[in-house]
Amino acid sequence: MSVPAGVSVGQRLQVTIERLVFQGSGLGHLPDGRVVFVPYTAPGDLAEVEVAEAREDFIRATLVRVVTPSPVRVAPPCRYFGNCGGCQWQHLEYAAQLHWKREILHELLARVGKLSGVPVAEPAVPAGPWEYRARAQFKIFAGARLQIGFHQRETQRVVDLDRCPLLDARLNDVLRTLRGMRDPALHKLFPRVREVWAAAGTGTGEVVVSLFARAQDRAAIRLLFHRIQAEVPALTGVVLLDGDPRQHPRFVDRHGQGAILERVGDCRFRVDATAFFQVSGLAAGTLTRLVMEAAALTGTERVLDLYSGVGTFTVPLARLTRQVLGIEANAAAATDAVQNLRSNGCPEARIVQAQVEQVLPALAKDGPWDLVVLDPPRQGCSRQVLDAVTGMGVPRVIYVSCDPSTLARDLGILVPAGYRCLSLQPVDLFPQTFHLESVAVLERTA
Repeated sequence: MSVPAGVSVGQRLQVTIERLVFQGSGLGHLPDGRVVFVPYTAPGDLAEVEVAEAREDFIRATLVRVVTPSPVRVAPPCRYFGNCGGCQWQHLEYAAQLHWKREILHELLARVGKLSGVPVAEPAVPAGPWEYRARAQFKIFAGARLQIGFHQRETQRVVDLDRCPLLDARLNDVLRTLRGMRDPALHKLFPRVREVWAAAGTGTGEVVVSLFARAQDRAAIRLLFHRIQAEVPALTGVVLLDGDPRQHPRFVDRHGQGAILERVGDCRFRVDATAFFQVSGLAAGTLTRLVMEAAALTGTERVLDLYSGVGTFTVPLARLTRQVLGIEANAAAATDAVQNLRSNGCPEARIVQAQVEQVLPALAKDGPWDLVVLDPPRQGCSRQVLDAVTGMGVPRVIYVSCDPSTLARDLGILVPAGYRCLSLQPVDLFPQTFHLESVAVLERTA
């Protein structure tokens, strides 16, 4: 595509930032009306920027310097901010982050979902804005020396970190210990490691480290366990898996435990090293409270919990209603869910390990169902799932979303199909980033 007249890549401009947009960039306008997107800016900044990409209707630019700072701009505490891709908003006051997350959600509902009048609450805040992450997925590059950290913004390069201010202290201890390892046996192991995941249990104190590697070196795994445990006494297990962590990796070996225990309210959950769980037990507790309040169970309902994971919602739902059926595709998570139902005194509830799309049509015929809980991954629900839900005529739907853009898209399908959005509660599980969780409550009207 040709560069528009009057603007060239590499050219420097001054832009006033007007607002923030989804994925975190600031937005301004050129005198000719074209939109300019600039990462790491704040609403109210007068910024000098350099054009990185110029198209007919918008421009992407990088921040050169802040000429006049916004009143909501603060000094980011992390020296890696702007290079590491983990955070986008450390330069914003936290109150401003919450304000703009709500504004962005409103904008997406209108632009993507074609919806108006949806009652969006002020964001709920489960924990403080720092040291809230009890799970981390460290990237590895083993060149002349071991590099461990997170990906650089919009690249696959590893930003080598010595600590992260978002991580639970135990995970920073794991990071520091891994960086300090110089044992020859471990040096042979790490070039074959793709990622290292670490999880710290909330309320239980347990820590489990998982290595995704093209390796079957059991001796190295035992050595790694003892090296980390010497610095992180809470460590209870190291797990070795083969393959891509997002493509059903194969279990190879473990030393110690292969899962952690999480406490959410008065429920306890076993969470396998490869199973999804919220960023912390506090985060899971906030979402569970919102779901249970919205469910308003009387004890007679039949409930479908779709994308049920390890049973975070299935367990408390099963305690208070007649019948609950959870559907989960991940085998490890589904196995954990069955065990978690039993250990929490809910053996009558059922878990089916399958893709939601595969089993929902048959379940629709097994109705009527009184409530459907949707907690899909970031890509949201497929049209097949949404059509099945609307076709079932379920009186109430609770949609737990981890991506406001796909939530807006899916609400834009559910509402015209006969549902009214009673409430939409944003939940800030990821301070210092643009990410936003939300709980939408929908009621059948037609």
